[in-house]
This record gives sequence, C-alpha cells and structure tokens, in this order.
Amino acid sequence: MEYLKNELKKLFVTSLTTSIVMIVLGVLLLMKPDFILTTLSTIIGLIILVPGVISLIDYFKTNYMPNLVVGVIASILGLVFMFKPTFISSILPFVLGIYFVINGLSRLQYALEMKKQRIPECTPSIISAVLILGCGVLLIINPFSGAMAMTQVIGIFMIIYAALDIYNAVTTRRKVKDFVKEIKNDEEK
Repeated sequence: MEYLKNELKKLFVTSLTTSIVMIVLGVLLLMKPDFILTTLSTIIGLIILVPGVISLIDYFKTNYMPNLVVGVIASILGLVFMFKPTFISSILPFVLGIYFVINGLSRLQYALEMKKQRIPECTPSIISAVLILGCGVLLIINPFSGAMAMTQVIGIFMIIYAALDIYNAVTTRRKVKDFVKEIKNDEEK
C-alpha cells in the first residue's frame, strides 16, 4: 500500500507540473501561433544543429565515418528547423499526437489497475485517459491544413489535455487518500 501511495504522489506532482506547463504553452499557441512556431522551430533547430556540428568536428579529428553521417544529417535538420519554421508546424501535431496516445494509454492502464485493485470511483480516471487518448488519435489522423490554424488547434488540445490531466490527478489523489483512510480504519478495528 505504501508503494501505491508513493507512486500516486509522484504521479500527482508530475501531472500537475506538466499540466501547468501545457496550459501555458496551449494559451501561447492559441494567442501567438506565429511567434511560438518560429521560436520553437529555432530552438529545436539549435538543439539539433549543435550536436551535428560537434559530430562533424569529431569526424575531422578521428575520421570515424558514423560521426560524418550523424553530423551531416543533424546539421541539415537543424538548419531546416531554423530557417523553415513551417516544417515544425507540419510535424508538431504528429509528435504531440504520439505523446498524447502514449500518455493516454499509460493513464488508462493505471486507471484500469486502480479498478482491478477495487479503488472506488476510478471511472473519472478512465474517462480522462480515454479523452486524452482520443485527442492524440485525432492529432495523428486528422491534421488540419495551415500552420497557424493547426497551431491554434494544438493549443486548444493542449489546454483540454492539461485540464483533464489536472482533474484526473486531483480526483485520483483524493479517492486514494479516502481509500487508504478506510483501510487504516478497518485495520484499527
């Protein structure tokens, strides 16, 4: 039981932190899509470009062929991200969709485990996980055309996801605390 409490506490803190960040990003994506796309694309480009350049430098020092391949590919990708911000808008929905699907599946698995352990009222957790999963599938299957509209839709999905995640975390935490108290009371009798 102690293990479950610790895991739930970690999940709660992680969910809350992630959700707050997602809400902020979602609002920014909704309000300033062009700025966010350009900034995000530039940051990702730099993150990819720097290791690419380092690999190229290593290649010229060691003549180790994989460094050349990694260096060229990473450098080209980094430059594309930096100078073609629309590229990021075309892959961002897919990447976020994959993240939401993975997260939704893991939350669904966790919620079903709660149900299996007979933790009362796990239904909101299951519903939340299914909705998160649905948002992810929708982002993967049906991306909208146009970078600005897509970015705003992603912002809306991020806000919905974060709100569902916060609701799920708070509800789960409260129900588990009640369940643990109930078990302790039964043990004391």
